[in-house]
Amino acid sequence: MYSFMHFKTRPSFIATMLFPWGTASRYAFAHARALAHTGVVFLLLILFPLTSCRRCPQEYKKSELNIHLNIHLNVITNGQPEHLPEPEMVRVMFFDPDTYDLYTEAYLPAGGGRVSLPPGRYKLLAYNFDTESILLRNDRNYLSIEAYTNEVSSALKNSMLNSLQNGLNATKADNGEEAWNQALEDMALKPVVYEPDHLFVSRQDIEILDDEQMQVIEAEAETIIETWKISVNVENREYISSARAMLTGMIGSSFIGRPKEEGKSDTDVTLIFDMIPGTDENGNDVLTGRFHTFGKNPASDNRMWLSILIRNTGGQTVEWHQDISDTFLLPDAEEEQIIHVEDDIEVPQPESAGSGGGGFQPGVYDWEQEIIPIDI
Repeated sequence: MYSFMHFKTRPSFIATMLFPWGTASRYAFAHARALAHTGVVFLLLILFPLTSCRRCPQEYKKSELNIHLNIHLNVITNGQPEHLPEPEMVRVMFFDPDTYDLYTEAYLPAGGGRVSLPPGRYKLLAYNFDTESILLRNDRNYLSIEAYTNEVSSALKNSMLNSLQNGLNATKADNGEEAWNQALEDMALKPVVYEPDHLFVSRQDIEILDDEQMQVIEAEAETIIETWKISVNVENREYISSARAMLTGMIGSSFIGRPKEEGKSDTDVTLIFDMIPGTDENGNDVLTGRFHTFGKNPASDNRMWLSILIRNTGGQTVEWHQDISDTFLLPDAEEEQIIHVEDDIEVPQPESAGSGGGGFQPGVYDWEQEIIPIDI
């Protein structure tokens, strides 16, 4: 209030100074008052940025960071070492350690690279950005970022379920009709998804120092995906044209910001994958498939049903199914991630001779046609 009253008395003084030969006119007084107010505004415009600068912390100062990312490409697949190809690109994400919200991200070559960040603490999360089937969602938060795969089209799912119900039954083992019917109902209700490909993930807590020198971060990335091999004895494999399997009791996603086992979701899905005819190490005819998975559902009441649809060279569909839960949980199977089912699948000879064209011929059939939704 004092400042206002102070400037209120100045116009008459300014007018007297400007017009010393007499009393200031009304115009002169108004003009002088406008000049005084303009001066106050100009002074405030000068003081405001000075005041703002004093309050501004050095939060925009950045430090140089060099990330060395070592991706463990040598993995054990079915008990044997396998060297996977190096990813084309990695996504490196930095999260606030208190709120877990995403602060910033960078896209770097597979071996890492340089980024600039303000000094402070962060949660670093990196993964390969070249997956074909794996998608990521809810990626703005460290705890909610989730890797998953798309569901197959409803047309493909329904076609396969119909084939399982109406195909020529080649199952020899007694699995219990009631249990199998329940498994079919579960497959109809739960998602049927594509198998994931390898996702290499690195996570660690880091602190970036307020230092002009380059800081180096060493990070390790390992796959969170399991690879299993499964085989079933088969008779008349020369009559097999194509084969596709469905396996229930699998996990549908993983929260990659958490350790591998802790990050497994409780989403119960059925995997779909292809199988091919061949021979095992003993020369026996088998139908073999290899599939990737986030893991098996650990629920105590979870059952893993393997269902196989075979198209013979005459165009007939053969259906086979078996509960392989006990075999899946054997110590040797879990260690080597290999499952062998002794029950034979008998493939019938085509009804019309010569209609098949000679053995295994992968092709597109009505139950293989599908439309894949793509998230952008």
